[in-house]
Amino acid sequence: MLTWEQKFLRYVAERWVFQGSDPHAFRPRTLVPAFGEDFLSPLLKKHEHFGTLYSGYIGGRQIGYVRLPPGSVILEGVMRSLAMTRVDTIVSLGTCGALQPEIECGDIIVADAARAGDRLSAHYGFEFGQLIPADAGLSASLTGFLQRRGQKVFRGPIVTTGAVFRETEELLAAWNKEGFLGVELEAASLFALASFLDMKAAMALLVTDSPVRNQTSDIIRSKKRGDFVEAITAFLASPNIPA
Repeated sequence: MLTWEQKFLRYVAERWVFQGSDPHAFRPRTLVPAFGEDFLSPLLKKHEHFGTLYSGYIGGRQIGYVRLPPGSVILEGVMRSLAMTRVDTIVSLGTCGALQPEIECGDIIVADAARAGDRLSAHYGFEFGQLIPADAGLSASLTGFLQRRGQKVFRGPIVTTGAVFRETEELLAAWNKEGFLGVELEAASLFALASFLDMKAAMALLVTDSPVRNQTSDIIRSKKRGDFVEAITAFLASPNIPA
């Protein structure tokens, strides 16, 4: 007999995530969740929809793609539903605020770990405040690839917060002093879920603001945003990603 967790997950996967399509027909091994903005869908060839997910091709390589709102609740449903597919690699895209003064708007942060300031990761084996690692090999590969393409990339730990409008001066000063590179809303949840599902996960973040400099920007509509997307698509089409 199915447990309630298993039964409810199947219900969510069938009704909401895949919306009646067969999850076993979703064939990509790599899924790209993009938080907030639609980074990639205009560039994918041969779109095929599977409810809220879809697949397509970049440089002849098939990937899965999903755009998600900021935060982690919907991410849980999508990630848990991937257990019904062959996905084993996650390359996530998003935006963040810089916590170190040398990091400028338009730079890229590859998170090698995220401090859990969310509440979801506590349900997947990690304590509040704990550092949750990304996949070291995938993160290193992503960082090196972006750097070879001339991108300014910082790699290191970041903070995931559960309250974007409570980034107080005291918190920002503490995060800066502890050496965190950036702050965002999803990484800890993503890495915790990937660990639970035995998947590799990495995250690349475009810096759109700097709390420590008290700066916001229009980077999301700039050439640097285009360069970021171009570099990511090249990585997804490369042999670094499983076919």
